[in-house]
Amino acid sequence: MHLKVLFNPLAGRGRARRHIADAEAYLRSRGATVELQASASPADMTRIAAQASAAGYDRVVVCGGDGTLNLSVREFDLARGTLALLPLGSGDDFARVTGIPRELRAACDTVLDGRVMEVDVATANGLRYLGVAGLGFDSEVARLANEGVRFLRGSLVYLYSILRVLPRFTPHRVRINDRELDIMFAVFGNTPQYGGGIRIAPGAVYDDGQLEVCIVHRTTRFQLLLTLPRGYNGTHIIKPFVETTRGSAFRVESERLLDVYADGERLTTTPVQFGIAEQRLRVVVP
Repeated sequence: MHLKVLFNPLAGRGRARRHIADAEAYLRSRGATVELQASASPADMTRIAAQASAAGYDRVVVCGGDGTLNLSVREFDLARGTLALLPLGSGDDFARVTGIPRELRAACDTVLDGRVMEVDVATANGLRYLGVAGLGFDSEVARLANEGVRFLRGSLVYLYSILRVLPRFTPHRVRINDRELDIMFAVFGNTPQYGGGIRIAPGAVYDDGQLEVCIVHRTTRFQLLLTLPRGYNGTHIIKPFVETTRGSAFRVESERLLDVYADGERLTTTPVQFGIAEQRLRVVVP
C-alpha cells in the first residue's frame, strides 16, 4: 500500500512530532510504502493535503488532532482522495466519534486494514469542517484555548478557557434563519462532540446529510456554568434555555461581528451560511 503521510509538528503540543518516526517505522514494517512530509504552517497543511489527495496514493494519512484534520480537508480532493488518520492531537474528537484508536500501533493497523467509510462534510461560508462549528461563548473559549493556553492538554485546556471567558461574557443578539434571538452560543454539529469529549450536539450523525444545532439562549453566567459540565454526557439539552434542532442549511447574522470556530480552528465570521457539501469524504475506520 502506497501512503502519503502528512504531519503537523505542533499538533498535540508536539505529540505528533515525537511519535511520527515510530509510526513511519511501524507502517514500513507492515509492508507499506511511506512518503513522509511535514507541514510548515496551517496554510501549508491545506496545500500539501490537497496535492496528496489528487496524486493517486492509496491513503493520505493525516497525523495530528482535530485542527490538523480540519486544515487537511479544506481543499482535499473528495472525488479522488481517501483519508486516514493517526490521532496525535490533544482532543482527537473525530477519532473518538469514528472509533479510530488513539494508541499508535492500533491506529496504524487501522490505516492499513480498516474499511473505507463515507462521512458528510459540513461547511461554513463554503469552508469545510468535519466536527462542530460554533459562535458566541464557545468560539471565545476556542480562541483562548488556541492562543492563550500553553501549559495544559486535552479537555483541561477547554475547562480552563471556559473559566477564564465566563466572568466577562455577555449574550449576543443574532438572527438564525428567520428568528431573532439572544444567545450565549450556538453550535452546528456534523459530529456530536468537541473540546476533548464535550457532547454538545449529542444527536449529530456524521452520515445523515444534516446538522444538529444546539442553541443556548440567554441565561445567567451562573446557570451556564452549572450547565456546561452536563455537556460531557449530553444532558445539557434538557435545560429550558437549551434548544436543539436539525437541518441541512442555516444562516446566522449578528449585530456585531462574531468569529466562527470549527474543530478548534477559526473559519470565518458572521454573517455565515452553514450547510452540507454535496460530496462526502472517504475515511478509513476500523
